Amino acid sequence: MRILLLLILIGVAAYFTVPTREKHEEAARAFMQTEAQQQTGEVQAQTGISLDSVVDFVTGFVAGQGRYDNYYVASKFTVDMPGAAYLECWGAFTQVQCRRVDRGAGAA
Repeated sequence: MRILLLLILIGVAAYFTVPTREKHEEAARAFMQTEAQQQTGEVQAQTGISLDSVVDFVTGFVAGQGRYDNYYVASKFTVDMPGAAYLECWGAFTQVQCRRVDRGAGAA
Protein backbone atom coordinates (compact mmCIF):
# COMPACT_ATOMS: atom_id res chain seq x y z
CA MET A 1 0.00 0.00 0.00
CA ARG A 2 2.87 2.38 0.75
CA ILE A 3 4.44 1.77 -2.63
CA LEU A 4 1.16 2.54 -4.39
CA LEU A 5 0.78 5.76 -2.42
CA LEU A 6 4.39 6.71 -3.22
CA LEU A 7 3.82 6.07 -6.94
CA ILE A 8 0.68 8.19 -6.88
CA LEU A 9 2.54 11.05 -5.17
CA ILE A 10 5.38 10.85 -7.69
CA GLY A 11 2.87 10.84 -10.56
CA VAL A 12 1.08 13.91 -9.19
CA ALA A 13 4.39 15.72 -8.69
CA ALA A 14 5.45 14.82 -12.24
CA TYR A 15 2.14 16.04 -13.65
CA PHE A 16 2.52 19.49 -12.10
CA THR A 17 6.20 19.87 -13.04
CA VAL A 18 6.13 18.93 -16.75
CA PRO A 19 8.34 21.40 -18.67
CA THR A 20 6.58 23.74 -21.10
CA ARG A 21 7.30 24.13 -24.81
CA GLU A 22 9.27 27.32 -24.07
CA LYS A 23 11.52 25.44 -21.64
CA HIS A 24 12.17 22.80 -24.32
CA GLU A 25 12.95 25.45 -26.94
CA GLU A 26 15.36 27.14 -24.54
CA ALA A 27 17.15 23.84 -23.83
CA ALA A 28 17.28 23.02 -27.56
CA ARG A 29 18.82 26.44 -28.34
CA ALA A 30 21.41 25.99 -25.59
CA PHE A 31 22.29 22.49 -26.84
CA MET A 32 22.60 23.67 -30.44
CA GLN A 33 24.73 26.68 -29.43
CA THR A 34 27.21 24.53 -27.52
CA GLU A 35 27.35 22.10 -30.44
CA ALA A 36 27.90 25.00 -32.86
CA GLN A 37 30.68 26.44 -30.69
CA GLN A 38 32.44 23.07 -30.66
CA GLN A 39 32.32 22.86 -34.44
CA THR A 40 33.11 26.52 -35.13
CA GLY A 41 36.83 26.01 -35.48
CA GLU A 42 36.32 23.43 -38.21
CA VAL A 43 33.60 25.39 -40.00
CA GLN A 44 35.50 28.68 -39.94
CA ALA A 45 38.65 27.02 -41.28
CA GLN A 46 36.75 25.38 -44.14
CA THR A 47 34.17 28.01 -45.09
CA GLY A 48 35.13 31.26 -43.42
CA ILE A 49 31.82 31.46 -41.51
CA SER A 50 32.12 33.24 -38.17
CA LEU A 51 30.85 32.05 -34.79
CA ASP A 52 28.34 34.91 -34.61
CA SER A 53 26.62 33.89 -37.84
CA VAL A 54 26.42 30.26 -36.72
CA VAL A 55 24.96 31.21 -33.32
CA ASP A 56 22.43 33.56 -34.96
CA PHE A 57 21.35 30.79 -37.31
CA VAL A 58 20.98 28.30 -34.46
CA THR A 59 19.05 30.73 -32.27
CA GLY A 60 16.57 31.59 -35.00
CA PHE A 61 16.30 28.02 -36.25
CA VAL A 62 14.37 26.65 -33.27
CA ALA A 63 11.94 29.56 -32.86
CA GLY A 64 8.43 28.43 -33.68
CA GLN A 65 9.51 25.11 -35.11
CA GLY A 66 9.50 21.60 -33.77
CA ARG A 67 6.93 19.28 -32.33
CA TYR A 68 5.97 19.34 -28.66
CA ASP A 69 4.24 16.33 -27.10
CA ASN A 70 2.90 16.34 -23.54
CA TYR A 71 2.60 12.89 -21.98
CA TYR A 72 1.17 14.26 -18.68
CA VAL A 73 4.13 13.11 -16.54
CA ALA A 74 6.84 13.82 -19.15
CA SER A 75 7.20 15.81 -22.35
CA LYS A 76 9.06 15.45 -25.64
CA PHE A 77 10.24 18.05 -28.17
CA THR A 78 11.75 17.21 -31.57
CA VAL A 79 13.29 19.55 -34.14
CA ASP A 80 14.66 18.68 -37.56
CA MET A 81 18.26 19.76 -38.04
CA PRO A 82 20.14 20.34 -41.28
CA GLY A 83 21.31 17.05 -42.71
CA ALA A 84 20.27 13.58 -41.67
CA ALA A 85 19.75 14.29 -37.97
CA TYR A 86 17.20 15.68 -35.57
CA LEU A 87 17.24 17.04 -32.06
CA GLU A 88 15.23 15.20 -29.41
CA CYS A 89 14.53 16.68 -25.96
CA TRP A 90 12.79 14.88 -23.11
CA GLY A 91 11.57 16.65 -20.00
CA ALA A 92 10.22 15.74 -16.57
CA PHE A 93 10.24 17.34 -13.12
CA THR A 94 11.13 20.76 -14.68
CA GLN A 95 14.35 19.34 -16.21
CA VAL A 96 15.02 18.98 -19.95
CA GLN A 97 17.70 16.84 -21.59
CA CYS A 98 18.49 17.09 -25.30
CA ARG A 99 20.44 14.87 -27.64
CA ARG A 100 21.22 14.72 -31.33
CA VAL A 101 19.89 11.64 -33.16
CA ASP A 102 21.10 10.53 -36.57
CA ARG A 103 18.29 9.13 -38.71
CA GLY A 104 20.44 6.37 -40.18
CA ALA A 105 21.60 5.12 -36.75
CA GLY A 106 18.30 3.42 -35.87
CA ALA A 107 17.76 1.71 -39.24
CA ALA A 108 18.77 -1.91 -39.49
